[in-house]
Amino acid sequence: MPFLLLVLNSKQTHLWRKLVWIGLSLLLWLPVEAIAENLRVLLVLSGNTALYQTFVKGFTQNLPSTTQVLVQEQAEAFVDNPQKFDLIVSVGLKAGQFVGLRTNTPLLAVMLPKASYEESLLKQRHSKEISAIYLDQPWDRQIALVQAVLPNINRVGVLYSAAARLDVADLGAVVARHKMVLYGQMLGTSDGMFSALDTLLDDSEALLAVPDSNIYSSNNIRNILLTTYRRGVPLIGLSQAYVNAGALCAVFSTPEQIAVQASAMTLVFAQTRKLPDAEYPSLFTIAVNQEVARTLSVPVLSPDTLRLQMDSVKRKAR
Repeated sequence: MPFLLLVLNSKQTHLWRKLVWIGLSLLLWLPVEAIAENLRVLLVLSGNTALYQTFVKGFTQNLPSTTQVLVQEQAEAFVDNPQKFDLIVSVGLKAGQFVGLRTNTPLLAVMLPKASYEESLLKQRHSKEISAIYLDQPWDRQIALVQAVLPNINRVGVLYSAAARLDVADLGAVVARHKMVLYGQMLGTSDGMFSALDTLLDDSEALLAVPDSNIYSSNNIRNILLTTYRRGVPLIGLSQAYVNAGALCAVFSTPEQIAVQASAMTLVFAQTRKLPDAEYPSLFTIAVNQEVARTLSVPVLSPDTLRLQMDSVKRKAR
């Protein structure tokens, strides 16, 4: 199915990178190359797939060539050596969980859900020098997309299990600021998922997917999409794959975009030896499935218009 993408083009990405470098240099009165000249970074990946290799390429390209970067493709092979590296960057949930509990070397964990970072790493790690770039998007960005694409709806549904550790009160507060109502349905151990979904869809004008492998697994997603499609309730997805499969739209950050942000945080660490606070992705992509939009009679806006609409929606909700 066709889709629209809102991305930084190569010139914009290059400009953003230069602004980061120039800003740090002016702030510290040092060339960027001098800031990171002696920095030793270990990248630990959750696998060697194209997704992780894309991150590696973007991360190294956004650092001065004088930075020493070593890549370890299998998290299970990690052995702590605090004398060898100044900073470890774990990429993906598996790498973050494996490395985080086995070293006190400063750690930047990227591309993992916020809930997993706070539960598995932040609470259990002895060293305080740890930070993250989450995989998930902030609620206000997701709800702004919902309202930009579907400006006339009032009710948003969310189906989740206890394992998702979803902060329903926080999400509900964001939805309320946008003058909508959240209908949350937690799936119990004895509940039938699709009967619970049907009940939720009775009260929902859009279904917001959340990172929950108990519900949005590869075994379930096709049937979830068919159910929502049949009921005429659009699914707001989590990634490009969701949109390709039949979700109406999604906002997400690509590995390349997260790599740009990770390199900027690494440059801050190179000078201060302190990691910035954990962050949501600052750069993001929007995808819209045009065929689904036409079927649901949803006007398809251009990428630039969607971004402007989202900015306007967020301003009104403050």
